Amino acid sequence: MALFWWQCIHQSLKWGLLFDKIFFLTLLLLINSIQVHADSFFEYFASEQKLNSSHLRINNKTKVSNFYNLDLIISSTPSIKFYSEIIEKENLPIDLALIPLLESGNNPLARSKKNALGLWQFLPSTAREWGLSTNRIDSRTNVIESTQAAIQYLSYLHGQFKNWDLALAAYNWGIGSVKKALKTGLITNNKINLHKLPLETRKYLLSFHHLNSLIKNNYNNPKLSRFPNTKYLVRIKKINISNYISSNKLKNINGSVLMHINGYDVLKMNTNKEILIPSSEFQEYFSTQKISYKKNSNITSCPKKYHKVKYRDTLKKLAREYKITIDSLKQLNPQISFLRPGMNIKLCVTN
Repeated sequence: MALFWWQCIHQSLKWGLLFDKIFFLTLLLLINSIQVHADSFFEYFASEQKLNSSHLRINNKTKVSNFYNLDLIISSTPSIKFYSEIIEKENLPIDLALIPLLESGNNPLARSKKNALGLWQFLPSTAREWGLSTNRIDSRTNVIESTQAAIQYLSYLHGQFKNWDLALAAYNWGIGSVKKALKTGLITNNKINLHKLPLETRKYLLSFHHLNSLIKNNYNNPKLSRFPNTKYLVRIKKINISNYISSNKLKNINGSVLMHINGYDVLKMNTNKEILIPSSEFQEYFSTQKISYKKNSNITSCPKKYHKVKYRDTLKKLAREYKITIDSLKQLNPQISFLRPGMNIKLCVTN
């Protein structure tokens, strides 16, 4: 009888140890899941990046514009998060979420001299081919619709070339142009000869990889690590906009912000399509009243906002004086084609 009870006690101890192990493993999994959720968005983005410039034969003479910097990435964070969600659903590289920064500076109303329009800079013919309207209501500026069309188009281009660098070159230069270049030595020893591409496309590829490398190499930088991996833009039906704004306590949301986020005036447009609206987390990091990144005073500074042009001032001289690039000055003052004494030149983004 004593032996029987001893066996029972021994068995119960074994089961107890087993339950302890299960409990401990469950706790570890729970802690790990919490940690993953707590990671910054850009840490997650960096961990998912798949593309690099190893297949490019790079000519060091081609320079990347200083416009493509961390500040551009930071101010585009809500959009990059939104693009990446759609891209990952299609099982495409998350790296592609930075293309609108190259194409339009993440401006849904950007229009080129060739009449390319929107975040993804669709030409009218290409837009219609991929289901976008170019009539009175031009859906190339519709952020949701144009993003979905662009991702389908990029997937198609990759299917044509089986190479993301070639797909990106075709997106910028045209599919026919890339196919012709392939017949004349565009690729040798599995590397793309950039000198076989036009300068614009060459810079396009280099700038794409440059932006992605900025995240890869700087995701722990306080400028980037402060953004949690959460939704900043939420898709809702327009009919629900009033209830959403009140229930999420969005403070004084401005119509121009909604227009920038969506690419059209959602308040005036009579539609029940899905629209994008800031999440409650958005207002913790970004302004709902102006189209600008809500800067942290500990991160950036702007000692002088404007310069009054004097006789013999040039962009080169101002760039040297205020330690800013000529490209940045041009981006801040797109309406100015030449300097005249007395005009005010913006030196930094102001809130």
